[in-house]
Amino acid sequence: MNGTARTGLRRRLVPLVGAVIGLAGVAFVVRTLVTRREEVGDALSGAEPAPLLLSLLLGLAAMGSIGWIWAGMLRDRGHRAPGRRALSWYFVGQLGKYVPGGIWPIVGRAELAVRGGVERGAAYRATGLSLVTTYSAAVVAVAAGSLLSWDRPVVGAGAVLCLVAAGVVLGSARVSARISALASRVSGRGLVLPRRADFVRLTALHVPAWVLMSLSTSVTASAFGARISVTEMLFVASASWLVGFLVPGVPGGIGVRESVFTALAGPLVGTPVAVSLALVSRLVFVCVDLAGAAVSTAVAGASGRRAAT
Repeated sequence: MNGTARTGLRRRLVPLVGAVIGLAGVAFVVRTLVTRREEVGDALSGAEPAPLLLSLLLGLAAMGSIGWIWAGMLRDRGHRAPGRRALSWYFVGQLGKYVPGGIWPIVGRAELAVRGGVERGAAYRATGLSLVTTYSAAVVAVAAGSLLSWDRPVVGAGAVLCLVAAGVVLGSARVSARISALASRVSGRGLVLPRRADFVRLTALHVPAWVLMSLSTSVTASAFGARISVTEMLFVASASWLVGFLVPGVPGGIGVRESVFTALAGPLVGTPVAVSLALVSRLVFVCVDLAGAAVSTAVAGASGRRAAT
């Protein structure tokens, strides 16, 4: 089998493996819902609406901050990306993560920016770097939550080692070149790694978003009367989002994120409450994406009409 055929086979197998893992995660959650439906039903029926609204607002703040940083990255590349219009591109593009294939959040966000006048290469590079540094910040959040709560400290130590390794790679021109060449052979596309200073700065800027997402999930937990410390939730929520992102071919990490969350939060609050919390938290963030897209589009449209007059 020649190199081109092997690359094509890998491209077909990776999403397939991800889809299998995603289906396994969905099956795990569904099985828990069925076998413990009475306990899950009790947990859902006791949820209070006011904390869920606050959770939605915190989620909007978290996702909006990521979009704002991305808009700044476009402006740093010399492109005109007004905050209101760029947030509309971001939130509408985010809806692409629910489409199977894994690439649609990148394509959606970048193509909307291109339609708004941003050069295509710059739009895709900024979007790719945004995703990488967003989830690098998730690794920081996992490490902080694990070590501060001392819940699975081995995972936290491993996350720290991953961050150190990333810093070493980005600080070495030779290693960066080798990784770029390897990625090009695997994917068939060129890869340009960011400078270490840019990577560290952008990763640090994204950490507050994970704190806000974890607070949102903590507030959702309070709606069920569940007690999880802020540091424990920082670890549980960030780890579940991170694993859901890393598994390829699973739209929005559906099934994977919920199963990881249940496995990590179950010992803290009980499996029925953990399953309910995972599902309601998913619903909250779907509403965040929809509300963010609707509101940002309306605001951008109103701003455009005022500018035209």
